[in-house]
Amino acid sequence: MNELEQGSIVLVDFTYSSQMQSKVRPALIVSNSGYNRISRDVIVMKITSRKPKLFAISITSEDLTAGSLDRPSFVQVDAIYALEKAIICDRIGIVRPEKMQEIHNQISELLTID
Repeated sequence: MNELEQGSIVLVDFTYSSQMQSKVRPALIVSNSGYNRISRDVIVMKITSRKPKLFAISITSEDLTAGSLDRPSFVQVDAIYALEKAIICDRIGIVRPEKMQEIHNQISELLTID
């Protein structure tokens, strides 16, 4: 697979919290491209078709510069994971810079110190 850049949408075999089953789901790479080049891991956020109650950014195929999504979805900003690159199945798209800025703004809001 090509280098994984920030803003790439990838398919990941996520394990359920019970650790008994898994499901392939889309995720957005949010770690910066420099980190992604030197690390075995990437930092991702889950993408879901059901709107989360908190910290969600809508995303559609129109928000991508390449690739597509099967349906309108949401980046779950408060679902942050570090994953080994080896469990990434495929890259299916790249998010537009304007949408990445919107996501970055919500990450900043989530991590603001009280």
